Amino acid sequence: MTKTLAIALSLATLTVAPITSAQAAEDGLRDAARQTVRLPLRAAGVATGLAVGVPMAITRRASNRMIEYTQSFADKIGGHTSAPPVIFASIVGLPFGMLVGTAEGVYVGSTNAIQQGVEKPFSLESLSLAEKLEEH
Repeated sequence: MTKTLAIALSLATLTVAPITSAQAAEDGLRDAARQTVRLPLRAAGVATGLAVGVPMAITRRASNRMIEYTQSFADKIGGHTSAPPVIFASIVGLPFGMLVGTAEGVYVGSTNAIQQGVEKPFSLESLSLAEKLEEH
């Protein structure tokens, strides 16, 4: 009886092992097929992130930097609560803010488009439309 049970158990193990490895190979093929199908979607997500997200990030960063630089320069010549110092400070603050904001926007927008466009195509983060505009 024990010998018969041992033989039956070893035969059951031998027949289950090939099925398990065949299922694992089939699951691997399914995963590879899914990744292949998702590739065009991810590529389109990155391209859309670059086309939409970079200009959006440039706009957001440049406007924030222009305000920051104008207020900072206005504080140095009389305070940002008074109109004349703000007007004079904007002559210098707007171009500097535009220059710095554009460079930051290109970097942050491209980074978001590539990283988030692959992970989460067409998401707010990949299009630089998330609440917080930082690298994620």
